[in-house]
Amino acid sequence: MFTLRAAVMWTVNDFPAYAIVSGWSTKGYMACPVCKEDVTSGWHAGKVCYLGHRRWLPWDHEWREKDKEFDGNTERRLRPREWSGDEILEQLNRLDFAPFEKTVSRTRPSTHMSWTHKPMLFELPYWSKLKLRHNLDVMHVEKNVFDTLVGTILDIEGKTKDTIKARLDLERMGIRRGLWMNRDSDKARRDLAFFSIKTSLSFSSF
Repeated sequence: MFTLRAAVMWTVNDFPAYAIVSGWSTKGYMACPVCKEDVTSGWHAGKVCYLGHRRWLPWDHEWREKDKEFDGNTERRLRPREWSGDEILEQLNRLDFAPFEKTVSRTRPSTHMSWTHKPMLFELPYWSKLKLRHNLDVMHVEKNVFDTLVGTILDIEGKTKDTIKARLDLERMGIRRGLWMNRDSDKARRDLAFFSIKTSLSFSSF
């Protein structure tokens, strides 16, 4: 006779499901359950985008001093603080959440930041002690990255991220002058980017 014991070590999920298992909303300007309110985000090309990834580089990395190659600014900030599971649990225990309903209100008290609920997984006595609690499903990440790259390189309408809004954002930020809208004529136009393949070329000739 022996006693079989099992433990939930972590979750594997896509990004939308990350909000369910973590309790932190993955939409809006503070959509990162790790960075929380210290996330770097902004409105670009008609949607919320997340920048500032150079914060994770070593302090003396040369990319931190480059500005035009990135978002027009040098990066001298440290990486966001990493909250421990015990700190997260303590914060959640101080908040009052409404019971789950079919219709969830979009408005939350400012004290809740982006917390939507206390995850059931914190009922496990060891969950707050785990260093790693959640993992993103690589399959979904790879597919999204692949679709974006191919759609942008081939300049596929509806798939490319090289849109007019994106070009206008580059002008507003004062970077990538070679990708600004062409205003040689009366009407501004978006010329084919240097990284895109002309439609007259096939994969075999490329």
